[in-house]
Amino acid sequence: MAASVDDVLQVRRHQPTRLEGFVDASFAFAVTLLVISLGHVPASVSEMLAALRDVPTFAVCFVLIARMWRNHRDWSRHYDLDDAGAVGLSLLLVFVVLIYVYPLRIVFSLMFSSLSGGWLAEHAIGIRTVFELRAAFVVFGLGGLAIWSVFALLYRHAGRQHAAIGLSAAERLVTRVLIRRNVAFALVALLSVALAATLPFAQWPATIWLPGLAYLLLIPAAARLRRAAARELQALAAAP
Repeated sequence: MAASVDDVLQVRRHQPTRLEGFVDASFAFAVTLLVISLGHVPASVSEMLAALRDVPTFAVCFVLIARMWRNHRDWSRHYDLDDAGAVGLSLLLVFVVLIYVYPLRIVFSLMFSSLSGGWLAEHAIGIRTVFELRAAFVVFGLGGLAIWSVFALLYRHAGRQHAAIGLSAAERLVTRVLIRRNVAFALVALLSVALAATLPFAQWPATIWLPGLAYLLLIPAAARLRRAAARELQALAAAP
């Protein structure tokens, strides 16, 4: 997908706007919130070594937040929209991301703590009941659903403005593919939420990780959409 976007979508904005500056600062603040949520500033070597146990959690969360930031940056550069719709959806994205930091940290802290027997976590994860476990996965999934839905709406908004932007036929096609990709990813998050809300965790403990494993479906979904985009672009290029 990335290669198709790089090859087809033109860069129309070379200088950041005030909106982009605000979004960039907000994503930087989200990373700051992530660091704060992981603990305090170490005051000794022993505390530093303990704090370093949270590095895998921070690394994964940082990469995911950075990908969200880059996706919005690319959207801004390719479509150069600064109207009311673009501002509203961008602010909505910032709002969701700033809230999403907390479930993001909890879920990945839980994952690394469970995989390492508690070693890859500075502090024990405070999940004591099945309800709290469901809540963690549900809120995490709803955050992903919201973020991918906002990106789908951003690309839909750009697609509706294709004449004003001056999108070529190939760019309109790629825009539609990007809408479908974000909708597909949102549906995977919705599936995870449904699994987290309905699976019998107490009776079948082995099902605890199914809501998280559902996100592995993102890999084949992205690959299938990438192949479909390549076929559609080839057909478009071959058309008279």
